Amino acid sequence: MSIDRIHPATDETLREVVGALNVINSTLSRGRGGVVYGFRIDSTEADPTACVTYIEDARGMSPAFMDYANGRFVWGDWRDAFFIPRPCMLRYDGTVDYYLDPDDYGKKLDGTASDVANASYAGNAMMEWGRDGKIIWYKVVPEQVDPTSCAVYIADHKADDDYVCWPFVNASGNVVRHFYTPCYFGSIVNDGTNDVLRSLSGQLGSTRCKGKNATQERALAKANNPSGHDIWDIERYGDVILIELLLTLVSKSLDSQTAFGQGLHTSGTDAINDAFVSGQHDARGLFWGTNSGAAATSANAVKVFGMENFWGFMWRRMVGLVNVNGTMRYKLTTGKEDGSNASDYVVSNTGTDYAGYLAGGTLPASSGAYVQKQEWKTDGAHTPTVAAGASNKNYCDGLWTNVNAVTFACRGGGSPDRLLAGVWCLFLNYAASDASWSIGAAPSCKPQS
Repeated sequence: MSIDRIHPATDETLREVVGALNVINSTLSRGRGGVVYGFRIDSTEADPTACVTYIEDARGMSPAFMDYANGRFVWGDWRDAFFIPRPCMLRYDGTVDYYLDPDDYGKKLDGTASDVANASYAGNAMMEWGRDGKIIWYKVVPEQVDPTSCAVYIADHKADDDYVCWPFVNASGNVVRHFYTPCYFGSIVNDGTNDVLRSLSGQLGSTRCKGKNATQERALAKANNPSGHDIWDIERYGDVILIELLLTLVSKSLDSQTAFGQGLHTSGTDAINDAFVSGQHDARGLFWGTNSGAAATSANAVKVFGMENFWGFMWRRMVGLVNVNGTMRYKLTTGKEDGSNASDYVVSNTGTDYAGYLAGGTLPASSGAYVQKQEWKTDGAHTPTVAAGASNKNYCDGLWTNVNAVTFACRGGGSPDRLLAGVWCLFLNYAASDASWSIGAAPSCKPQS
C-alpha cells in the first residue's frame, strides 16, 4: 500500500519521513516493471492548478497544455505515457480494422486514404484505450476527514488490491484489453435499413443525434451491434470518470478549458450547430483547442485524447449516472460486477438498483452555478456537493440539478453554455424521457474479447 494514503501530517519531521518513504515506494513500483502516476486534489485551495499536486511517479514531470499564442499543443512529459489512446477504424464486431495516423485521421498509418469519412464503412472512427494491451488501473483515496480532497493513482498494473479497471469490463463481465470511445459526436446515418448512431468525420451537424430521449439514443447506438453481440451503447459514466482523471493528470489542473481549449460554448443555436461539420481538427493531432468559444466559428471545437467536442457544442448523454431527488446513484459496468443489482443500464427506473449513493454527498440545488467541491469515492465516482465556485476557481465548470425529481445525466455543456462548459460540467435537470436540440449522444464500444 502506498504511504500516500496516510493523512497529511502536521509535524515537519514526519513529513520528511513520509516523503522519503514515498520515493522508496515509487522506486519499488518501477522495480516491479510498472509505473504508478498520481496526483492529489486539495479542496481547500481555490486555484484550479495550485490545488493539484503530482505524487508517485508523476513527481517532477511537466504538465501538458495548449499554447494558444503559438497555436500548438505542448505535451510536456506525457507524449509517450502508456495510457495515451490510439485512433482507429473499429468494425461493428468490435475488432480493429486498422489504425489511423494520429496527426491526420484522413490517412491510415501507412499513408493511404482512410475511411474516417466513409458513411458506407461497416464500423466507426474510435479511440482505442489500452495501448499495447496495457489495462489502465486506478484508485482514488479520499481524505478521511474531508472526502472532497483525495489522492488519485493511475498505473499500468494492479499495484494493490484497491485498484480497479471498470472501463475494461465488458457486458459479459470479462476484463478485456481495450475499450473504445468516439472520435466524434454522434451522427445518425441510415445504413439502408436502419438509422444508426455513428462516429464519422465529414458529417454535417444537421445529421447529429438530437431531439431524442435516452431510450432512443441507446437504441440507435445498439443498432451498431451485429447479431448476437452486446458491445455498443452510448457513452458510459465509468469511462468518463477515467478520462476526467487522465485529463487532470496530464494537465496538473482542474481547469480543462484553460488547459486544453474552451470548446464551442458561446452564442450557440440549433442552426449554428446544424452547420458544424465533424472532423474540424482531423489533421491537428490528439489535442487541439482555442481560447475563444464562439460557436459560430467551427475551428473553436476542442479536441482531447483524439475526441472532438468532448465538451461544448452539445450536451452528451451517458448511461450509468442518475439523480434521485438530490442523491446521485451510479453504475460502472453493464452487469453486476461493480456491486449493483441491475443487469443493464436501465434508463427509466429510479436508480435504486445501481451501486449506491455517495455517502454524505448530497447534490446542491443549482441552476448553472460553478462546482466548488466534489465528494469522492474509492472507485472514482464523485458528487458535486458545493456549487459556489467560479470560472477560474476550483473545478471551473457548471452544475444544473433538479433535487425534486429523478433525472438522467448529461455532461460537457452545450454551445450556449459559456465558460460553464468543460470536462466536469454536469446537467441533471432532464428525465431520461426528455429530449432537446442541445442534447445528444455518441457511441462507445466494449468488445467481447
